[in-house]
Amino acid sequence: MTAFRPGAGPPLPAVVRTDAAGRLATVLSATPGGRPSGTLTVLGDPGGVFHLASGIITAVDSPGAPDVATLLLRSGRIGAADWEAACHAGAADGRTGAELVARQLLGATELQLMCMMAALDGAFAVAAGRVDGCTLAGGPPTHRLPAPQGVEPEWLLQETDRRLRALAALRPPLSPLHDRIGPAPGADRRTAGDGRGSRLTGERREILQCANGRRSARDIAFRLGRSLYAVTVELSRLLADGLVEIVPPGPAVPVAGGRPGVTAARRPPDPPPVHQPAGRLPLPRRRRGASGINDVLSWRPAAGRHHRAPGS
Repeated sequence: MTAFRPGAGPPLPAVVRTDAAGRLATVLSATPGGRPSGTLTVLGDPGGVFHLASGIITAVDSPGAPDVATLLLRSGRIGAADWEAACHAGAADGRTGAELVARQLLGATELQLMCMMAALDGAFAVAAGRVDGCTLAGGPPTHRLPAPQGVEPEWLLQETDRRLRALAALRPPLSPLHDRIGPAPGADRRTAGDGRGSRLTGERREILQCANGRRSARDIAFRLGRSLYAVTVELSRLLADGLVEIVPPGPAVPVAGGRPGVTAARRPPDPPPVHQPAGRLPLPRRRRGASGINDVLSWRPAAGRHHRAPGS
């Protein structure tokens, strides 16, 4: 296992200019061995793990963003029983993704896009937070659901930079990881419009109803099974429309023994969902666009670089 700090190693191509994404690029470029395989753990808040296969990124996991399983299950794209069956059948040789395709639960292109979206969202969460350093553990790839064609590091960093720039341009500004969002005074979440005479519908209404003063964009993304970036953008629009507000941190509430407590606005975030065994759970209703897959407008797989997603 190799531990190192940002600043070592040759730089990646100059496609990243945002400071946070630049630090992430430096971390990735500092990996020894040229094109390593294994796991690159990025230290910080929230931090994350980049899974590598011969220098190609196959997955990015971060406690700051939903993974593929959360996106598929919480959005209702795949039912719990089907997911458990595919995981069980593919557990022996890491073929969960192939099982999902073989069972016609996902198309091959859709699986690649979902994995890329989750990796991009994970990288966005890592870069939007604090990057302190990283630790590289070599070895064969072991991720349960890697992107079948991998993800090019240059593309991932370029898209992360673009998202960070868009985040910095949001008005009002919003931290996807730390700002707690609650309903604005006088706003009716059941009948609220968008500030332009239109009623809120679909995913925007779901996001609005989840903004209870305790949840951040990250918490809502996990709860709904949607992209962290997409939820952050929608919350910023709701802020601009005057339907929600950022809840300021309150003073600590004393508890027995004189030790400070935690106010409602500073409660710990909702934990990531725990996937229960299928049992007799009913299959969720599939909703068009609920998984957030349309948030990825273009992509470049590591293999077959001349292929593009339909409509890109």
